[in-house]
Amino acid sequence: MHPWVRLSDRVRLGVVTRWVTPELVADVLEKCGVRDKKPGALPAGFMVYFTLALALFQQDSYDDVAEQLVGEIAELSGSIPNKSSFMRVRRRLGPLVLETTFRELAGPLAPVGLGRAFYRGMRLAAVDGFVLDAPDTTANRATFGGPVKNGQPAGFPQTRVVTLTECGTHAQIDAAVGGFNGGEPELAIKMADSPPPGCWSSWTGAFPGWRCGRRTPGPGHIC
Repeated sequence: MHPWVRLSDRVRLGVVTRWVTPELVADVLEKCGVRDKKPGALPAGFMVYFTLALALFQQDSYDDVAEQLVGEIAELSGSIPNKSSFMRVRRRLGPLVLETTFRELAGPLAPVGLGRAFYRGMRLAAVDGFVLDAPDTTANRATFGGPVKNGQPAGFPQTRVVTLTECGTHAQIDAAVGGFNGGEPELAIKMADSPPPGCWSSWTGAFPGWRCGRRTPGPGHIC
C-alpha cells in the first residue's frame, strides 16, 4: 500500500481531527462521489485535511502546511509533493466536499440550561459577516468582484461570508457565501431560505431566524 493512502488516519491537525474524523471524511467523499483515481496520487481524504490546514495556517506556504501535517511521519516527511500536485488534487476535490463536511458538523451545541445560551426559552444566535481574499485570477474577479478605486481593482478579489453562530458556545449553525458586491442581508436571507436540518425559518425584524425542533428545549423555539 502506498504510504499516502491511509494518511488521513495519521495527519497532525490537533483537536480538529476529534471532530473531522477519518470516518466522517470517508463518508463525505462517498456522498459526493469523489474517489481516488490512481495509486500513488495524493488521496482525497488527505486533501480534505490539507485544505482545512490551509485555513488554519493562512500565512504558510503549501510546503510548510504539508510539513505541519506529516513532518513527524518518518516515511512521508522526505517525500512531500510539490505545489502543483496539491493544486491539481484541490481542483479535483472541488468545493462540494468541504461544504458537505461543514454541513455534517454545523449546528447548535448548547445543552438545555446552559447559562447565557437561552433567553426566555429561546436559543440565542448571532448573525455576523466578514470578507476573505481570493486568489487574484480573472475568473475570481468576474465571479466575486472586489474593492475598486478610480475604476480599477484595488486589492484581491474577495468573497463575503455571513454566519449564524450560537452565542452560548460559539458553534457555527449555518453559513452563506457570496461575492464582495453583494450585501450581508441578502446572504442572511439565503440562509433563511435554506434552514439547517431540523429547523424552519421565521423572521424577526430585518433578519431571519430559525425555529428548531430537534436540538432546542422544545419545538418552536427560535434560534
